[in-house]
Amino acid sequence: MMKGFAFKILTPKDITGVLNMIGVHPAVVQENIERPGPDNAMAFFNALAEFAYDMDSQQVKAQMPAGILYPEIYDEAMDVLTVFKLSRQLAMINLVDDFNFKDFWDPISKRFRALLSGMINFCRYKEAKVIVITGMKEDVQSLDSHRLELVEKLNQVDSELATAQERHSAELQEMWRAENEVAEAKATNEKLARQRNSADRVVEDAEKKRLAVKEHVRQGEHRIEQLREQVASLQGQIAESPEGLEKEIDELKSGVRQLKAILEEKANQRRSHSQRDQIFCRLIKHMETYKDELTRVGSLTASADAARQRCTASREELAQLRQSLEAARQDGADLDQCLKSVMADTEKAKQAHAERMQQLEERRQQALQQHQELQAKRSEEQRQLHLLQSQRLELEAEVAAVRRAHEAEMGELRAVSKAVLEKAESYNLSLEGLIFEHGHEGKAP
Repeated sequence: MMKGFAFKILTPKDITGVLNMIGVHPAVVQENIERPGPDNAMAFFNALAEFAYDMDSQQVKAQMPAGILYPEIYDEAMDVLTVFKLSRQLAMINLVDDFNFKDFWDPISKRFRALLSGMINFCRYKEAKVIVITGMKEDVQSLDSHRLELVEKLNQVDSELATAQERHSAELQEMWRAENEVAEAKATNEKLARQRNSADRVVEDAEKKRLAVKEHVRQGEHRIEQLREQVASLQGQIAESPEGLEKEIDELKSGVRQLKAILEEKANQRRSHSQRDQIFCRLIKHMETYKDELTRVGSLTASADAARQRCTASREELAQLRQSLEAARQDGADLDQCLKSVMADTEKAKQAHAERMQQLEERRQQALQQHQELQAKRSEEQRQLHLLQSQRLELEAEVAAVRRAHEAEMGELRAVSKAVLEKAESYNLSLEGLIFEHGHEGKAP
């Protein structure tokens, strides 16, 4: 790991392999990493940004406001700015805060390799997390769709149950009404049965009395016949014994009075019999009415039995619906349990992600603090550099003055040296002339 970065710096070979894998065109070679150019930097940063954010510059440009006049003027600038902003965001994620346009226009090999390594590191992290999160999202979506299906089934079962309960309530009302009618008909039937039994007993008693009266009448008629025979026989015997006849007449009169009393009694019995017959007629009519009522009660009983059977079928159907509802609720509980487990796993993943983000935030804060310290140091160094530059400018001015003075002195020295050389040359010439003359003088003697 290169000092100053929170990620591993990849070799040019690894960076080349990754860039070729994500489809950078033309193919990338190691020389493009070791000696990068502006076109290489633009192409590499664009490819990594599109891969990291799953979107290209055209999609970003499509989100521009519609009120801009002549947007085609900004096309080229938008392409560069989009790639720069996305690349800068990736660099800031990797705690590289000094990313600027110089990294596009004049990339330095070592720094360029570090920036590409950080972006590739984020892309690898993103791909690893996306695979896990995608699987979890698919599981959540499948469970949610299954939950919706179960909720729909549960709503359908609830509606069927409500319909069945309404039908059961309606049938229950009919059944209660029919049972009440059956109970009333049974009470009426029992009352009529008691009345019929009492009427039967009255009829039996009347029939017995009628038979007894009929027997008594038959006996009276037989006695009348006997008395008529006796009267006929006595009429023949009147002339023979009038006293005996008077006695017999008295006896016959008393017998006639008895017979009249019996006849009056029979008349009374006949009147009572006629009244009894009228009562019997009314009883027969009532019995026919009771028979009709019994027929109606039988039909009501049949309808009550049918209603009871329908109620039994409805209860069985209700029990089946309750069983299916219980099964659906059990499935819903299982689904809720699975969903809770998935949500727990998601919460754990979110918590781990939050902890990771917290660690990254702490590292970012530390880096920001270090950056602020470095900024403070940098401002101090810039101040010192400014002082040094001012001192350098002063020294350069002094050096320039000294150089000018030196050059002036050197010019004077050169003039003096030239004069001295000229003097020396004239001296040499005069010396050579003297030597030559001396030589000629020495040869002359």
